[in-house]
Amino acid sequence: MVSWTDWPGALIYSAILLAVVAVIVGAQIWDARRRKSPSVVLDVVASMGRIWVAAALLGTVFVAVRWIWVDWAEVGVPISGFWPTALPCDLEGDGAFAATGPALSCARMQIVDASVVGLDGGSRWLLGIGQTLTTAVIAVPGWLVADLAQRAVKGRPFVSGASRWLMVGAITVLVAGSLGSVLTDVGSTLLAQSLFPPSGSRGEITAPYTVGFAIPLWPAGVALGLAALSVIFRQGARLQRETEGLV
Repeated sequence: MVSWTDWPGALIYSAILLAVVAVIVGAQIWDARRRKSPSVVLDVVASMGRIWVAAALLGTVFVAVRWIWVDWAEVGVPISGFWPTALPCDLEGDGAFAATGPALSCARMQIVDASVVGLDGGSRWLLGIGQTLTTAVIAVPGWLVADLAQRAVKGRPFVSGASRWLMVGAITVLVAGSLGSVLTDVGSTLLAQSLFPPSGSRGEITAPYTVGFAIPLWPAGVALGLAALSVIFRQGARLQRETEGLV
């Protein structure tokens, strides 16, 4: 995410980031051509995949160490709260009102970005493990891209190992991605219950009325795609062996 205090600053910051990425890609292209790689594109893709994995692993280590050694964090905490002013949806009747431009008709406060100190107990471990798993799973696509591209550069993309690693990646994304999100939601809910008054009590902000967690769909979608690729690569490996046997 790129953010700044104004639009020109945000655009300049984005341009700087794009320039850094362009320099890295350009250096990879130059190195691949210098080594006379059989496929410059695949070589660059493999290199960028390795950089992706390294960055994700460094982020994972940082997140894990931070949750172990530091007792404060900035986390999204679910809440139940009323909007500071009355809105049309809170008034009797149909809530109709005249407006000459965009106007706020209804709003609810369901989450707050809170800086919490003195974290301890189950919520800390649930949040720490959940965020660590969520960060670690980011490395899986880069690892698979780097591995498959490197195999393709060597002229053997359909070896049996490619299919096996794709299936391992599918299971890893499904388990780590789903579990990381669920643990983070449960930890945030427990933290809200320890920070705010119980729901139904008097006060503008209380703990949420309901307790639950959302199972994300993207890990299942990514896992299905990787599993399908695993089957395709397994069939490709079989056809490759049969073709080599004929030669």
